[in-house]
Amino acid sequence: ERRNRAFELVQSSMSATQRQYASEVLYMDYMSSEDSDYEGTEDPITGESERKLACYITKKLPWEKTSLTSLKSRLDRAYHNSLSSHARSMSKPRQVCGYSARLAPEGPSWAVRQPDEETA
Repeated sequence: ERRNRAFELVQSSMSATQRQYASEVLYMDYMSSEDSDYEGTEDPITGESERKLACYITKKLPWEKTSLTSLKSRLDRAYHNSLSSHARSMSKPRQVCGYSARLAPEGPSWAVRQPDEETA
């Protein structure tokens, strides 16, 4: 959802080809899954333990080409820049840890590395 919102913000500054490329991959099949990572803390007043969201853990898609990674990074920056300063300070970081086992979708050759291509 955040990348779709970012696309709406930046599409006027994109070339027709870039808009076409983005429209081909703004689907869940091309997005990394996210897991929440919590840290345990103790409330200093009550002494009760609580869990707070520390960050989001994502897994790299091994079939994702650099061009798709670049597009997603551009959209992520646009989304982040569109947030209010308060929302930006409240947002949690994303940390890449390992690779996803998800199979590559039948996607465009500019975005999806085919199984017979060498891993870059």
